[in-house]
Amino acid sequence: MTRLKRSFGILCKASGFNVPTIARLFLFGLLAIFAFTACTRNSPVPEADYPAKLVGDWLGTVGDTKETISFKADGNFIAQVRQAGFISNTLSQGTTGTIRGTWNVAGKTITMRVTGADNENVRNKETSSTIESFTQNELVVRSVSDETSTFMRAV
Repeated sequence: MTRLKRSFGILCKASGFNVPTIARLFLFGLLAIFAFTACTRNSPVPEADYPAKLVGDWLGTVGDTKETISFKADGNFIAQVRQAGFISNTLSQGTTGTIRGTWNVAGKTITMRVTGADNENVRNKETSSTIESFTQNELVVRSVSDETSTFMRAV
């Protein structure tokens, strides 16, 4: 037996613990940490945290079409809109291209005001949607036209 094993064995016997018990406690602790971490990723975001947790890049799906929205911490957004995308459907049918503007969240309502767009007919327009569900990596919103769209956080 090596010197370390003997010293560790003496220490464990003196404290009343045996090695298998310590190993089980250690393993149980690791499993608890992993279980807690896995659950928090899919836990709902508290409503008070919506503005902070919304910041980042999101990929939206409306039907079979995707769009990218980047919410900035300074209250600005940039969206790459494709035919039949969420912003296209709520602001102007068929609008495509890059849209820039400001956003804010009040309660469960997210409001976006367009300040610049490739297509002039959506400039200075505003739209609001209701946040139906929000986890760290998934956002589901319902538009004023009662359409539901799902956005996944871009990695």
